[in-house]
Amino acid sequence: VQRMQQAVRVLYGKASPGEAITAAALTPATLDLDAFLRHVAHNAGFAGVSQVVYAARGRPALAQADEYALEDVITHLLHNADRHRVPGTPITLELQGPDAQGRLQIGVHNVGPGIAPELTERIFEYGFRGDTAGHPADPAEGSQRGQGLFVARTYLGKMGGTLRVEATPDGPRFVMSLVAAVPVSSAGRGASGIGA
Repeated sequence: VQRMQQAVRVLYGKASPGEAITAAALTPATLDLDAFLRHVAHNAGFAGVSQVVYAARGRPALAQADEYALEDVITHLLHNADRHRVPGTPITLELQGPDAQGRLQIGVHNVGPGIAPELTERIFEYGFRGDTAGHPADPAEGSQRGQGLFVARTYLGKMGGTLRVEATPDGPRFVMSLVAAVPVSSAGRGASGIGA
């Protein structure tokens, strides 16, 4: 219900979709990214994306994030990876950190064509459409409106996070960065049991 209410606000609350996405209010809270990614990989098939692989840590990785918005972000990235991957290859989710700056990184990698260096920022612009090499989008993908990566970066920014793409030898890797949460600990209490 909360996701439906958020969608209604985004679609009908402002003059344009771009303005609505930019104006959307998020409520970051402590989220266990390891449990979250395990759940995403397990359920990706129900969203139409098969062969999503995640090697779980088996221990909490707490970050500040809005769970519903992060689910939207991951969904956009998975559908993007699914459209551009070599058929039959997996999409890999990775979790790293926290790093020296106290941030956790989530990677989404697919095997496929790389993204032209001059497009590594442009692909995040609202309305940008095209394949990974920058050619016009396939008309058969008519439902693609060039919003997914814009939404993903905007929502992450509202959570204090970032989104970038980097090249690997066998395809692009989208990297999300989120602020690590400090576990609750006082008087013998440990981390909050999120994801238990």
